[in-house]
Amino acid sequence: MTLLRLAAVTAAALIASMPAVDRAHAQAQGGRTEMGDLRTAGAQQQARDRQSVLNREQAMDALEGDRRRTDRRGRQPSPEQIARSAQAAATAAGLSCQVGESALLGTTNDNNELYEVACLDGAGYILTTATPPQTFDCLMLAAQAEQMRAQGSEAPANSVCALPVNQNGAVVVASFAREAGVPCQVDAGKALGATPEGNLVYEVGCAGADGYHIEKTAQGWSKTDCLQIIGMSLTCQFTTPEEQVAGFHPLLVGTAIDDCDARRIQLLAQNDTGRFIEVKCASGDGYVAQVKDNAVTQIYPCDRAQRIGSGCTLTRIAAPEAAAEQ
Repeated sequence: MTLLRLAAVTAAALIASMPAVDRAHAQAQGGRTEMGDLRTAGAQQQARDRQSVLNREQAMDALEGDRRRTDRRGRQPSPEQIARSAQAAATAAGLSCQVGESALLGTTNDNNELYEVACLDGAGYILTTATPPQTFDCLMLAAQAEQMRAQGSEAPANSVCALPVNQNGAVVVASFAREAGVPCQVDAGKALGATPEGNLVYEVGCAGADGYHIEKTAQGWSKTDCLQIIGMSLTCQFTTPEEQVAGFHPLLVGTAIDDCDARRIQLLAQNDTGRFIEVKCASGDGYVAQVKDNAVTQIYPCDRAQRIGSGCTLTRIAAPEAAAEQ
């Protein structure tokens, strides 16, 4: 994912001072260890936040105007006339939208008509008849309104979609998730914002499994699971630790720790040899599972994996001096 690409650091950070790891093997597999550079991730998040604010201000400016349900000539058109005009506006805007429901919201300050439309494929928009036409995705408007509420303010009237059919964003995100190849039953979803490049980013919640952030790029969809997202100090609102464990636990079957009642997991690091995932067991023991191609290839006890990423943090590890005395 363009927004969420992890920064590369040297493999030495992963393998140095690790007596339990076969260093020769690790060096031979080698390459770079990609770990969450939180400063870089934070800067990227701030850029996305700035882009969201910019888009919000543009939307507020464009959608400001007369909210009487009349066209630019002051007339009150019939539902049939509204439907025809809304479809014409959507077509003029270049949307591949067959309008199922529509509403005339009024006019903008530039005396352009303002419509809300619900497309038969599930997408929804507020659009204007300006030249060129302006379109605002209902999911993005909802995300901006949520951000404004979190900051203690309210979104102006008609700056969010109101048609009932446009209120179920999870259905739309689920269709995007299928296009992106997300392998789960989607039970929640929302828009997160846009990258500085203008790519739209969505969060996908999965039933009983790890969720994802998906991004629509010029080359198609990309997806990043929440295990990696959270490892970069970003958030997944729709994914719980229990769901992450439920999706991960089958990988432990048949391994040296298949008796571990896993309670928490987190991503520590990744490189060409796989991902390194800390596993905290109900017994209090902790391990790092090396996972490649959706299979566990190696298990390291946490007390011998302190140089993998920043080491285990879910599991309490005895200090080296204390361990030596035992």
